[in-house]
Amino acid sequence: MPLARISHVGFNVASDVFDREFEFWEKVMGLQFVHGGSSSRGGKRVAFFTADPLRDHELILYEVDGPVAAFGDPGCQVEHFAFDCATDAEVDEYTARLRAHGFDVEEPGRGRRQNKVTSPSGIHFEINTPPYRDPKTAARD
Repeated sequence: MPLARISHVGFNVASDVFDREFEFWEKVMGLQFVHGGSSSRGGKRVAFFTADPLRDHELILYEVDGPVAAFGDPGCQVEHFAFDCATDAEVDEYTARLRAHGFDVEEPGRGRRQNKVTSPSGIHFEINTPPYRDPKTAARD
């Protein structure tokens, strides 16, 4: 059976920035906090968020002791992940919202609306319209 899509992504977040990271995803990005509490990994906090009200979660934050390598650090394992929006206008709304909250937003010119930003704990991500495949070439695959 083929894989259908990515279900969720979990990120380790250092204790000293966990509250700011939680607030960023809930207040700035508008994700819905669905549940959380103490994790089974050492009793630290865990928070589950969703962008889709029909799904339990797509993003998880795990509180950890000590530093976590952020975007741009050599030890960072995840270069970025991305959220899709249906329209260019929705991407533009997020760009404006992020800038209004003081975040530096990169807007690469790639033939579709896209922005790139880094969260308070160093999670780098994109918001864009989906990179649809050309049906002519997809049919040949």
